[in-house]
Amino acid sequence: MKILSAFLLTAILFPHLFEDGIRNRNTSPDNTGIPLFSFGLIADVQYCDCMQAGSRYYRESISKLQVAVKTFLQDSVSFIVNLGDLIDRDLESYTPVLQILNSSGLKIYHCTGNHDYAVGEGLKDKLPVLKPSGNSYYSFKVKKFRMIVLNGNEISTYASDNKDVISNASAYINKLKQEGAINAIDWNGGIGKKQFVWFEDQLKRAESSGEKVIVFCHFPIAPENIHNLLNYKEMLPIIEKNKCVIAWISGHNHAGNYENLKGVHFVTIKGMVETETINNFAIVDVYDDNLVLRGYGDQEERTLLIK
Repeated sequence: MKILSAFLLTAILFPHLFEDGIRNRNTSPDNTGIPLFSFGLIADVQYCDCMQAGSRYYRESISKLQVAVKTFLQDSVSFIVNLGDLIDRDLESYTPVLQILNSSGLKIYHCTGNHDYAVGEGLKDKLPVLKPSGNSYYSFKVKKFRMIVLNGNEISTYASDNKDVISNASAYINKLKQEGAINAIDWNGGIGKKQFVWFEDQLKRAESSGEKVIVFCHFPIAPENIHNLLNYKEMLPIIEKNKCVIAWISGHNHAGNYENLKGVHFVTIKGMVETETINNFAIVDVYDDNLVLRGYGDQEERTLLIK
């Protein structure tokens, strides 16, 4: 009842949230042709049936997500990528947001974020955003593009109930603090050695197949920021030496961000949970020579040239 009441109140007070999103869209004039395919992006929905905290309006994420999904359907996207933090806390928070996403009939690819693990002991390996196999990182192909979804929470103090894992992560974060790292914060996570090996193998396969790669991860790795992946300095050289990578798309930093490093685009999508009425999400149109990111709400539009 609380969810329904919040939904009706938002509809009455802010009817523009329930339009098709066009009024909040920054349309791109750069491409008039038909894209190879398009996909939707959402980041930091962070829903829970909770009171507002600062600039985060947790309950309003329900109506915002409905608008995003409606817009994705109207624009005929091929799939949706959730960049993580679909909930803020509590396992039951997944039910209404997953109902909205799954009712779209679109394929949904989930990154896991730090808040996704705020579900209580014994439940962290049973998140409904994980694949049925339990895999938290994987890849899939669309035409000549390889999409790689990474799990940036393997080295963390929050994603496991295992005391050794937590202790090792704490030691790693303390080491980073001693080195003066600005991202040495316990709500950040890192990628484990096995996943690094898997990722590099994926890039080699993409290179040999002539594929371009788009990486999705909850955590950014550029530009320099307190929200970056704990071991982003190990990841950046891998990205730089593999010329097949064209973009790293992330969430986590609700303010959004962008940097172009040697032709690779590092895009951080703004958090949907931020503000009471502004709805942040994006659609990416994929062309042979560029990606056109169409932003809604305060999300900037960008044309990302493929090197």
